Amino acid sequence: MRIWLITYLTLSNLISWTQCNLYGHVKDVETNQGIAFAKVYLEGNSTSSVLSDEFGRFYFQDLAAGKYQITIRSLGFEEFSGPLSISKGDNRFEATIKDTMKLQEVEVHANSEFSSRNMRTVEGMTLTHGKKTQLIEIDKLVGNKSNNNARELYASVPGLNIWESDGGGLQLGIGARGLSPNRTAHFNTRQNGYDISADALGYPESYYTPPAEAIESIQLVRGAASLQFGPQFGGMLNFNLIQPSAKSFQYKGLHTYGGYNYISSFNSISGTIKKKFSYLGFYKYKQGDGWRANSAFTQQNAYAFLKYQFNEKLFISAEYTYMTYLAQQAGGLTDALFEQDPRQSIRERNWFSVNWNLMSAHLNWSLSKRMTIDLKAFKVIANRYALGNLDKISRLDDYLDRDLITGDFNNLGIELRTLSHYPIGKKMKGTLVSGLRYYKGQTISKQGKANDGYDADFTFNNPNDLEGSNYTFPSTNYAAFIENMFRLTKDLWLSAGIRYEYIETQANGSYRVQNFHPLTNELLFDTTYAEDKSKSRNIFLGGIAFTWKPFKSAEIYGNIAQNYRGINFSDIRIINPNQQVDPNIQDETGFNADLGFRGKGKNYLFDCSAFYLYYDNKIGLINKKINDYEFVRFRTNIGKAYSTGVELFGEYNFKRSDTAKTYFSVFANTAYVYARYGQSQEEAYSGKWVELVPPITAKIGVKFITGKWTFSYLTSFVQKHYTDGTNAEFDPNAVAGVIPSYYVMDYGMTYDLNKFISFKGGVNNLTNNKYFTRRASAYPGPGIIPSDGISFYLTVGITL
Repeated sequence: MRIWLITYLTLSNLISWTQCNLYGHVKDVETNQGIAFAKVYLEGNSTSSVLSDEFGRFYFQDLAAGKYQITIRSLGFEEFSGPLSISKGDNRFEATIKDTMKLQEVEVHANSEFSSRNMRTVEGMTLTHGKKTQLIEIDKLVGNKSNNNARELYASVPGLNIWESDGGGLQLGIGARGLSPNRTAHFNTRQNGYDISADALGYPESYYTPPAEAIESIQLVRGAASLQFGPQFGGMLNFNLIQPSAKSFQYKGLHTYGGYNYISSFNSISGTIKKKFSYLGFYKYKQGDGWRANSAFTQQNAYAFLKYQFNEKLFISAEYTYMTYLAQQAGGLTDALFEQDPRQSIRERNWFSVNWNLMSAHLNWSLSKRMTIDLKAFKVIANRYALGNLDKISRLDDYLDRDLITGDFNNLGIELRTLSHYPIGKKMKGTLVSGLRYYKGQTISKQGKANDGYDADFTFNNPNDLEGSNYTFPSTNYAAFIENMFRLTKDLWLSAGIRYEYIETQANGSYRVQNFHPLTNELLFDTTYAEDKSKSRNIFLGGIAFTWKPFKSAEIYGNIAQNYRGINFSDIRIINPNQQVDPNIQDETGFNADLGFRGKGKNYLFDCSAFYLYYDNKIGLINKKINDYEFVRFRTNIGKAYSTGVELFGEYNFKRSDTAKTYFSVFANTAYVYARYGQSQEEAYSGKWVELVPPITAKIGVKFITGKWTFSYLTSFVQKHYTDGTNAEFDPNAVAGVIPSYYVMDYGMTYDLNKFISFKGGVNNLTNNKYFTRRASAYPGPGIIPSDGISFYLTVGITL
């Protein structure tokens, strides 16, 4: 038996050695960014071809050793053809090619160590010319990916305000330039290019975020993304998930243990069969007790992806995503309770549950060398349930019946995009991207009383006679856009675009008003009001952008684009003792503008820009007095507002040569933001600071690599800022007031034992600072939501 085993292993190794494989990467020589959907032909005894993926990667398997002719073709780039030698084993090849206006060039060089970069001018089916962009390559980050630590994942993005609502990374909350971070609602949030939020029109909050272990890269396009992705002020945020392995089968596992009984297991399998059919699936489970009392959670993620490549011009794919989690919510704290002990909890009956189903189908077809069409269809079937005591946190739990708020979401969307390159005379060219969108959403929202128990029982006491509200919120959206980029001179490019949106939102249902005697709790008033309202809009948005390249490795860029955000009927009828919504609230309009200077060399990367965001009729929060003793947060149109400032980022690799095994890199980013309200009829907020805008945010990171070891250190700083438009310093119920300045340190390391096993570990909040990032008016509060103290994690990675 032993002899047979030795023989089998020997032959297996011999066969794997005699096979020839080519793993390649094709990039733009100017930007060093991958070229998506490039056609790569390899001609030897026979001719075979593949299409590069979204990141410019391609592969050939089971080749014979010898000499070949390689040809690379891509929209907007000149065709390259040259000799290539293939030897036994794995061959790695990286090509950089120039565009049609310059001489072609192919060279092999070391991979970039930068963890983020600007997006290519044409990234897949997206035209980003002149826009403020960033692409984060997750695999190159060192940090706590297991719990989606946003502080580390988005460390290279200047100006982000990050809410840390839970220690398990269950929800992402980021905002920028004066926009609320609440569930990332001011960004058009996508996965692999399609919408994943609850309702992109009526309730654009993101309860689902893919696990970081499953993310290949994160694409971020600031406000000028409105022309191609919808009118949100924040821009577009897209999670590109990992791609199938080039091998027929590959397993990857990441298993983590951390502080406060945190356990996580991520497992994926993937492969490609006969160069045509590829598959990928992953499952992740995580649980933890949480840093605070009453904050335990469990979460599960599952994903399946299938792709069939008909030829080098056409492929189709389908994917399904499932996520569910149940979290106990510790509730908020008053300022006094936070100072006393931020880990304490005075709410033990609050729960939050989310179930998310995403389905999508994708077709990509290169009709010619100059034109590609892309079709995506997607569907969201999801729900979220919130259960507990929403009363003011300054009061102890009364242990009576709890409030239950449910939301069920059922949405369908289809997007068709075309990308084409065309000549302008003999020496100039243009790029045109256009698209159509249809979206149909429906949100069913209910609020009433549930039992007075302690467990997660999401059942109404009186489902046919709710004490709160019962509404259906349908929404419909038709959109069309076109954006054109063309070259005026060798170094100057211009682009212009226009988008048309038809948006219709409706509210059909009823809400109930009950008043009780403050002392005897006797019911004094009980009336139900029915509503049936709708609002439709026809919106035109325009924008222009330019890039001027006076230097070989740097460019000046700028843009201005209009934005729009419709009101959410779903917010209006939620009964909350801590917050009220103006029933006459109106839509928001405005624009974003950027002017910057960016560049990249062999060892450095930088992007320095100034921005201006103008808001007309801005929706915000003010502290409204309801009697002699009590205040509530009132959500209404505060008035005109603007945010202006600078966003700076730079990174430098201290690497003596491409083959150096010991070196380090340093990056830093900072944002200075000045955000004010204009004059208003309400003097309480005329000229006040815009809420949720830290005037200064900054991060400094260091990464040191020596052999198989990588070490990282990150410091984050956020300056004091206000949480409502009246700039209230203090509120006894803690739903308004300041967010004090804070800093946090994170440390991480990795060790690659071999190509099969790796170890990762680190410490978050290294100095155990006591701080908070938000004051909540509803779940997971109300009140101050403390951020986690010091914690550790250790991950074992296995690849087979």
